[in-house]
Amino acid sequence: MAVTSSDTGAVAPLSEQAAQEIESRLISLQRSQADKELPLPLPNSRFWELVTQLTQRIEIEMDEARRKEGWNTKTDLIRKRMRTIRWAIGSLTQHRLNGFARLATMRTLLQREGNAPEPNWEQHGPAERAFYESVCRSIEIFQKDIDWDTLQNGISTPIIEVSNSGVAPLTDFIQEDKNEQTIPIADSKEDIAPPPEFHIDEAWEDDNQSHSSSVPDGFRRIRMLQDLPEPILGPDDNPVDLSVGDVHVCPTLLADALIGGGMAEPADL
Repeated sequence: MAVTSSDTGAVAPLSEQAAQEIESRLISLQRSQADKELPLPLPNSRFWELVTQLTQRIEIEMDEARRKEGWNTKTDLIRKRMRTIRWAIGSLTQHRLNGFARLATMRTLLQREGNAPEPNWEQHGPAERAFYESVCRSIEIFQKDIDWDTLQNGISTPIIEVSNSGVAPLTDFIQEDKNEQTIPIADSKEDIAPPPEFHIDEAWEDDNQSHSSSVPDGFRRIRMLQDLPEPILGPDDNPVDLSVGDVHVCPTLLADALIGGGMAEPADL
């Protein structure tokens, strides 16, 4: 189906001179933008609209030449011209959108207004402005999702400082709680007995003292994991039979041998 100027829209077709000027500016801007990190100003705010008219004009020209003359050198040159223009459009668009995304990141995420001033939108297209603003909104959502302020500035609430001496023992807090209690409680047999915590502490202390005092130098405390087939000599030189689960104090060399053989495990206090 042939493409005519009436099919392309409400605007009038470009003249040959205007088409060549727009094509020249397109190629020149593509080359300049390729090595720039931020978007360069457009020749005018209607640049993309004029580029669209340029491609439409070349399509009409190529279609009319093909219908009148068929595929020949002229139509082949027009086709190559269109390929070059479309490649320049794709390359320029890619670099410009990357530049706008970088600019939005610098201003919104990194807050570098000095190195990334707000674009002068009279020098850019309206579609480019819409893209830039959408990227800024997406970055703001991203900042909220990852809690960007905390990542950059730390926790806003003060952190409780702990003195170098460490945390006070639990018994100190228990003693304070006792002093703060002002409501009298009726005496009973259960109240006379000390709390379970004190029994546990005293039991551990008694157990530690008894066991630590019962391990002579050169001996070690072990727990049996297997039955020992033959008795061994204890600290008092009497033979002792050891079974699974027994805790025994034996010479260090023998204890290490039993532990290394997997027959016992350390039971040091």
